[in-house]
Amino acid sequence: MWFIRRILKVSWKDKKTNDEVLDMANTGRSLYSTIRRRMKFTGHIYRARGIEHLAMTGKINGKKSCGRQRTTYVDSLNIWANLEQHTRSQFMRSSCERQIWKTMTVNACSRHGT
Repeated sequence: MWFIRRILKVSWKDKKTNDEVLDMANTGRSLYSTIRRRMKFTGHIYRARGIEHLAMTGKINGKKSCGRQRTTYVDSLNIWANLEQHTRSQFMRSSCERQIWKTMTVNACSRHGT
């Protein structure tokens, strides 16, 4: 957000909210396009079955950290796609089927008003 403020020469002293700055720039938040791109990238990685697939599924050996378990990349996509009833393995299996994955991606973005 700082770069838009800098382009528009809006000082931090002006007490403008981020939404006001976006309105001044005639742009909107691009969260939903980011979600769509993340889901497309995830499908690509899961179908490729490379080292990136191992990293995203958490199958790389290492020491488990203390405290609450972190939200994984896949879990955050599962929440955004409103598929909390699906397990991680069902989510990964559906990503291997290209047509099902495309449908899930479109539905995830259309549910949020895009």
